[in-house]
Amino acid sequence: MSDIERNLSDIREHIARTNAEQTVRLMAVTKNRTREEALLAIALGVDCIGENRVQESRDKWTEKPSVPLHLIGHLQTNKVKYAIDHFDAIDSIDSEKIADQLEMRLSQTQGLASAMIQINGGREDSKSGFAPDLDVVRRFLERGKSWPHLEFIGIMALFPRAIDNSATEKQRIRKLMKETGELWRMCKLEGYPWAPLTVLSMGMSEDYEWAIEAGSTLIRLGTRIFGPRA
Repeated sequence: MSDIERNLSDIREHIARTNAEQTVRLMAVTKNRTREEALLAIALGVDCIGENRVQESRDKWTEKPSVPLHLIGHLQTNKVKYAIDHFDAIDSIDSEKIADQLEMRLSQTQGLASAMIQINGGREDSKSGFAPDLDVVRRFLERGKSWPHLEFIGIMALFPRAIDNSATEKQRIRKLMKETGELWRMCKLEGYPWAPLTVLSMGMSEDYEWAIEAGSTLIRLGTRIFGPRA
């Protein structure tokens, strides 16, 4: 059994122990990983692939993988035309400006794109994304009717790393995740035709079990699957 196979088996056992009411899908984050590593993870049953950089992904995936390919990193406006041709979903919509750019390009080709709204769950200055505030996200969603070539399938949330292993710090992160889970559920109930919001992408290698408890339907794991980067 390879390390990747062993790690995935362990992850699935951990997911089962959370007793989640929702189905939890698994994204393999393949930033700085080889195509061979990614293909092995696909063969072992991950649900989708997440890439952080447009150019790295285009170099790696000259032939598309057999599972959906998601962009989870910041999208620069000069990469929009490449992103919409390459990815199955763009999970990192962090401003109205980038939505405008995607809509303008898609309208020229009459294409459609799946997208997610990026939420800065910890309101960190070092991260982009919308504040986890219902009014803020609602205003963005209401603008969705002006982007008819974008369908917002969900929310992708980013959170601070725990600064230590104390119970207080763990409680802080879990509280942020719970609040974002509630935000997602409330936005989903709004019933926008262009924003079904069926996906809550939340949880990474160090905190995915907390995210599942808070309602995540898609966890994004890199190191936990592949081991430390060289």
